[in-house]
Amino acid sequence: MRLLVASAALLLVAACGSGGGAGSGSPEGAVSDLMAALEKGSCTDVKSVVVTPDDIDCEMIGTLKGDYAADGVDLDAIELSADEPVDGSATVTVDLGTDEDDQTWQVQQVDGSWKVLFDSEA
Repeated sequence: MRLLVASAALLLVAACGSGGGAGSGSPEGAVSDLMAALEKGSCTDVKSVVVTPDDIDCEMIGTLKGDYAADGVDLDAIELSADEPVDGSATVTVDLGTDEDDQTWQVQQVDGSWKVLFDSEA
């Protein structure tokens, strides 16, 4: 439950931004990469897959380390599905495979890569 509250508090849907790092080749891949980075508590990895890396609070990211596992989520077993992209944006829904509600993430295509709209300071 802590994870869902933290995720809801951290998720910021933005209309624009510029990002650095590699990003991902698909909307689902970007969300999967972000979730793995959050699980590791890796600020560097989180910054590489978000639209606005300067808005990431590395101290907050560190506090999320291991939260998915603590909530019984196996990141190798989650199911991700993306809506059809419109104007370089899409919504990715994540079925965590637990009793928790699905998570919804917004992604945006930046310089040919998919990145997640995420702000850990929100």
